[in-house]
Amino acid sequence: MSGKSRKDMVEARRYYETAKYILDSAMKALVALPNGDDKKHLVSLLRRYVINNNCSLIVTPENPISPEHKHLIRDDCNGRISDIVSEYLSPEYLAALKKRKTKRDKMFGMGMYRQALRDSVYEREMKGYKSYESIEYPLLVNLVSKGISPNVIVNMRISDFRDFVKEFCYDDFVKYREKEGFVKVFIRENEEDFYALLRDNGVHPAYVDRLIENMYTRGCADSFEFEYKGQIISGPGFSIDHKNPVYCPNDIASYPEVNNPNSLAMVENNIHRLKHKLERRVEMEDGIIGYEKILLPQYCAAMLDFEHYIVHDFSYPNRKIIPAPAHGNNLVHLNKIESFVNGLDLQNSSQRGKTAAMYVNKNGGRK
Repeated sequence: MSGKSRKDMVEARRYYETAKYILDSAMKALVALPNGDDKKHLVSLLRRYVINNNCSLIVTPENPISPEHKHLIRDDCNGRISDIVSEYLSPEYLAALKKRKTKRDKMFGMGMYRQALRDSVYEREMKGYKSYESIEYPLLVNLVSKGISPNVIVNMRISDFRDFVKEFCYDDFVKYREKEGFVKVFIRENEEDFYALLRDNGVHPAYVDRLIENMYTRGCADSFEFEYKGQIISGPGFSIDHKNPVYCPNDIASYPEVNNPNSLAMVENNIHRLKHKLERRVEMEDGIIGYEKILLPQYCAAMLDFEHYIVHDFSYPNRKIIPAPAHGNNLVHLNKIESFVNGLDLQNSSQRGKTAAMYVNKNGGRK
C-alpha cells in the first residue's frame, strides 16, 4: 500500500468516525425530544444532509395493504417468519390442530390434498413469493402427516399457512434464505466492494471477514462481538431495506415484486433506523393523506452511511456503475446538525417527555 493510499484511508476513517458520532448524537436527540419546534428543526437539518447525499424525498399516496400481505413481504424478504397474530387464525384451522392430537379424520387421497392446496390462498397469494414457493412439497407432506384435511386446507387463511409453516416447515423455509436470499445474492455479486467499503472506513478486517462468512453461510448480516488476539472486536450489522414502501407499494404488478434484488439494499442498522425516523405522514394539497418517503440512490446495493455506499445493477451484473461522489459541503451540514444538537437542553426535554407520558398513562389520554 502506498503512502498516499494509506493517508487517504486514515482520512476517510477519521471523517467516517466524525460523521458517525454526529449522526448517533442526532438520533439520540430525536428520541429524547418531545414533539415541537426543536424536533421539527432537527428533522429538517437531517433531511437536508440526507438529500445532499443523492437520496431523494418523495410523497406517495397512502394506500396501506393488509397486515397479512405486509407480513408475507417481510417473511420473504428476511427469510424468517414473525408476528403471527393469533386473532387472524381461523377457528377451523385451530380446531384442526387440536383435533389431530386426539382423533384422525378418515384418510384422503394425495390427489385431494394437492387439489385443496391448488384451490387455497397459498396458491393464489403466497406462492408468488420465492421462499414460500420453495417449500410447496414439504408443506404438502406436513399437511398430510399432521392430519389437516383437504376441507380445512382449502379454506385456510394466509395467517393459518404462515403459522403452520413456522410450526412444522420452518427449517425448510429458512433454507431458501441460506441458499438464494437477497443477502446471498448481494454478497456473491459485491464481496470485494463490500469488503473495501467496510475496511476503508475503519471496520476491523477480522470482523469484516466473519461478517462476510455469515452472509455466505447463513444469509444474514447481523452484528456480533468476538475475541480476537486478546481484544473484543465488534462492528456494524446490516438489514435489508425496501426501496419501495412496504406498507403501500406503488406502481407494481404484484406485491412479490418489491422483493426483487433491484428493489432491495443492505443498509447499516443505525442508518436504517434513522432513515425511517425522518419519514412521516403528510396531508397533501387536495386533502389526501400521503407518506413522505426517503428513497435510496439509484442502484444502491449497500449503504454504510448516507455518504458511503455501493451501487450495483442486479439486472445487468456485468455493468460497472460508479457511485456519485459525496458532496463537498457534507461537513457544513454535519456541523449545523452538531451545533444544533449541542445547543439543545436534552435533559429537560427528556424530562418533559417523561412527564407527558406519565400524564397520558394516568389519565388515559391528554385533555
